[in-house]
Amino acid sequence: MKKRNTAAVAMLMVLGLCASASAAFDEHLNEYTLDSVVVEADATKNKFGDTITEQSYYRTGGDVKVISREEIEKRHYTDISEAIKRVPGVAFQNPGYRGGEYGFGSQYNNGVSINGDTRVIILVDGRRVDNTASARVNSTSTSGGKGTGVILDQVTNMANIDKIEVIKGPGASVYGPDAVGGVINIITRKGGDKNVGTIDLSTGSWSKHNYALTYSGSAGDDNSWHYFLSANRERSSNTKYKDGTTGVVNTLPGSRWKEEGVNIRLDKDFNEKQNLKIWYNYKAGEDGYPVTAPSTKYWNKDSWQKIMFNYIVGKLDANNKVATKNKLSGESNIPGYRTIYNTRALYGQQNEFRHNDLDITYTFDKGNGMDSFVRIYNQNHRYLTRGRMQFSVFGGAAGIGFENYTSLYPNGASEAQLKAWMDANLVPFPGTADSETVKNWVSKYGDPNAVNTVHVEKNRGLELQLVKTIGVNDIIASINYDKAKHDSINTKSNTSQYLKRDSILGYVQDKIHVSDKFDVTPAIRYSYFKSINTDMTDRSGKQVAYNNKGNVSTLTPALNAQYMFDNTSSMYVGWTKICRPLRPGDYSLTDGVFKTPLEDEKGDTYTIGFRKDLSDKTSVGVHYDYTRMSNAIATLPIWSDADNDWKSTAVNAKEDKKSFNLTIDHKFDDHFTLSSAYAHAKDVWKAKDGWILDPNWDYKNADDLNVAINSLRPQNHYSLNLTYENGKLSTGLLTNWYTGCNTNAFSDNRFLILDWNLNYEIKKDMTAYVAVTNLTNEGYETIYKSRNGIGAGAMPARCFMVGMKYTF
Repeated sequence: MKKRNTAAVAMLMVLGLCASASAAFDEHLNEYTLDSVVVEADATKNKFGDTITEQSYYRTGGDVKVISREEIEKRHYTDISEAIKRVPGVAFQNPGYRGGEYGFGSQYNNGVSINGDTRVIILVDGRRVDNTASARVNSTSTSGGKGTGVILDQVTNMANIDKIEVIKGPGASVYGPDAVGGVINIITRKGGDKNVGTIDLSTGSWSKHNYALTYSGSAGDDNSWHYFLSANRERSSNTKYKDGTTGVVNTLPGSRWKEEGVNIRLDKDFNEKQNLKIWYNYKAGEDGYPVTAPSTKYWNKDSWQKIMFNYIVGKLDANNKVATKNKLSGESNIPGYRTIYNTRALYGQQNEFRHNDLDITYTFDKGNGMDSFVRIYNQNHRYLTRGRMQFSVFGGAAGIGFENYTSLYPNGASEAQLKAWMDANLVPFPGTADSETVKNWVSKYGDPNAVNTVHVEKNRGLELQLVKTIGVNDIIASINYDKAKHDSINTKSNTSQYLKRDSILGYVQDKIHVSDKFDVTPAIRYSYFKSINTDMTDRSGKQVAYNNKGNVSTLTPALNAQYMFDNTSSMYVGWTKICRPLRPGDYSLTDGVFKTPLEDEKGDTYTIGFRKDLSDKTSVGVHYDYTRMSNAIATLPIWSDADNDWKSTAVNAKEDKKSFNLTIDHKFDDHFTLSSAYAHAKDVWKAKDGWILDPNWDYKNADDLNVAINSLRPQNHYSLNLTYENGKLSTGLLTNWYTGCNTNAFSDNRFLILDWNLNYEIKKDMTAYVAVTNLTNEGYETIYKSRNGIGAGAMPARCFMVGMKYTF
């Protein structure tokens, strides 16, 4: 406690010193600035070649890619994942459908990794949007969920986004000691001086319909008020997918979804150095929850009966009696096993979410591209999982149930009798979601009002940042106090859970302009996470055991530098100390067979990069990351003396991760531009001293995404982004080629995905467009779970969208 108080006082003293330091210096002291910029196409860059954004003053070098508003509009990206998938080193683990990201385990969530690391931070206008008390959204290490704590595509709607900044490696250390992979910073739109409105309507495959409306401008006698308003609605019927194992195009039952959102941003510019921003975000949706794609090879009535019988009843013994103790599960035991999960989708399983976010920021000073501000924020997120059948595959009380099967046929049964019994008592083969048998079954046994789990997650906080330029030093100091809460009720297990956690995050950075060609930026972060206060009970009021590690207080330094050789080339290096405090999902683990309490993840990450303009039309960049974690959390097969066998258990282990990115940008002429990239990442895991790791372990059966990352993610990612613009016509082709896929997890060892768009300006204020994703109708997956087998996470098939945008 004494250490924590001392560190907090020291941080506050630094903030005070920064606010008053200028009085001690002569007003004529020369200030070294880096305000000179070069404007290239849509990007504004400084002399080092760094792209400048609203938060770029935090960075010194680093590998940063920016998705501009112009690109978002011309490519017609429908969500954030789609917008940043072209960035080298960015990979997504998607289950193949839009909804369900916060239910039934992290294997079915939409996850993102940067350079092979899922420990990624999501920001809106430089503010973290995760909830440190979250016990549901991407919170559990054992299943690959030790990542963002945020469902990326539910943060805000695309009409509200000005640009998306992807920062890789330790250059993003200001945002937290756990930004191992990097940061995705979503920067929102601000109204301009002119009043402008847009209406964007599109429709296409699978009855997909998108509607978006924006209106922005200024008000007041001096136009000092700026406003930006947006509203959107999106909906789709069931998605189609191509089964990578059979090549058959099928409909994914229960994957329909609808979402909507409203955004309001008001800005008041008092003068050149002071302004007020008020931002409100509402986003809600009702999404189907199919869990996995059915295996088309076994999508027929005969296979359905075999699968259901093996799963529900089990094997028959030598006397044709039901051997209930030998009940089977998993794809390896029951080919086509994952088809069972479609009982959730076909009988009404869905997830719902509703977000209400408020952010008020007052900037009271600006200088040298830096802002001094105070910010208050409030996030209120609600998630609901609704299941009509509660995953029941029997006929309820009216059904016979397999317990009574042996009494009906004590001496065995004929095949006809077995089929008749299954038809009467087990879930009928769905065929399609509209089949009469399904409707009758749901009507007879389903509960349309059944709710499994309701989660409410809130966090509110206060952030203060002070900046000052003193000679050749650009100093930034900030402190953030956050109160996070998680409240949930599980009607299925008859338990409730209430968690809360307070945290304090402090940061001091000094960007030292050593010379016109050399910047060095030392920094230090202070992180304090209070012990999670828990109230976890069943409905009778009985307390449920909950493992709690206690308070976490840590200081983590960072050092970044950048050097410019000449006007055409520069390099950067960086290092940061990593500390990822345990999250609620980690606390509640049983900690495997050893019952060993888990410790915070700790390690170091390093980066080095080089940029070179080969000509006025061609530039190249090379980026290398190395992360060495001494205390990473993973589920590993460790030898257990008590069981005399290898047992999977959550432990702190060693992790070495290496990644390499290469980018080449070339402008052929005034019309054609090409951006190309290559990314490669690899992890090596080792058990710590005292534990013996199974020597036959080859990743393929591991459920921990962070451990099995070499099997559950393509080794190589090549991307080509070709654009053509000529007067009223613009078009683009995005190519993503993934190679080195492990065929123990993927239906092929390589996938080629093409996305194409075409825009044509019919008249000054009206543009028509076409956008096609997965142009060649490739069957592919980005996620794998051994229990469900290869192809379970089939991604959407080819999708056409046509639309019109009108500006008024």
